Amino acid sequence: MKVMIRPALILLAVTSIAAALLGVVESVTREPIRLAEIKTQNEAMQASLPSAASFEEISEAIEGTTISRVNVGKDASGEVIGYVVATNPSGFGGAVPTTVGLDLDGVIMGVSVTTPSETPGLGVLAAEPKFTSQFAGLSGSAKLIQDGGTVQSITSATITARAVADGVDEALQWFANGGAN
Repeated sequence: MKVMIRPALILLAVTSIAAALLGVVESVTREPIRLAEIKTQNEAMQASLPSAASFEEISEAIEGTTISRVNVGKDASGEVIGYVVATNPSGFGGAVPTTVGLDLDGVIMGVSVTTPSETPGLGVLAAEPKFTSQFAGLSGSAKLIQDGGTVQSITSATITARAVADGVDEALQWFANGGAN
């Protein structure tokens, strides 16, 4: 019995110390991670609606959609100039955070894709301006060419490109269905 108790106590001590250290690391890194996420969100909103001077959240996640947040964009005088809709459509490797800036007429002003968990070298190309700039000026719907739209897909990363297009289209549908009112 004594042979079993000593290793069990050592194991208990090691796991307790490891758990305590993990708790300390988590508490120390929680705030820097939260601040980094806010900075990334703000940069994505600014890239999507560049003429906005400030943003104000008007809606959190919308049930039954991939929309995680909606912000109103205001100019320097406080006038509403558009909306920024954040979506998280599913891509090849998980969610593809997509931020869409819409003017007051529902025309896309910009699209930003942040931290996609996609295939390095291929899926991450969805975040490049060469791809996202194709959405600027669209309204009504946003689809890839192979899905009947006008947006050129990314070679060997069609699933990711389609996810971004789906997220952008969902933002357009939110606007078309009166989400801005």
